[in-house]
Amino acid sequence: MRTRTIGVILFCFLVFTGCAVQKYRAEKIELQYPDWDQVTVQKVAKRQISPGMTSEMVSVALGKPDSILRDGDQEKWCYAVLIGDFEPRKELVYFVYLKYGVVTKTTGDRSRMSYVSWYK
Repeated sequence: MRTRTIGVILFCFLVFTGCAVQKYRAEKIELQYPDWDQVTVQKVAKRQISPGMTSEMVSVALGKPDSILRDGDQEKWCYAVLIGDFEPRKELVYFVYLKYGVVTKTTGDRSRMSYVSWYK
């Protein structure tokens, strides 16, 4: 019973701190970009990308991409994770496609991206 109570308290603590960090991030983004609407601010704070967002919104949400592939007026932003213990290498896991600086689609698994570099 005691272990379960400690587990519930720990879970609540983690949920609360996660919400507090996201709220702080949203407030910071809102101050830096007052012309962005609330829906966009909340998505960027949650690091969610959707079609119609600008390249600046993607940069604020996810940071700089690991590589950018250009083909005329289109770009493919690639985000990677490090894998391997002895000889780590980058594996591309999430892709954002832009045309004229506006997101057209995303592919890959954003949940695999490292959160270590996301302390902004």
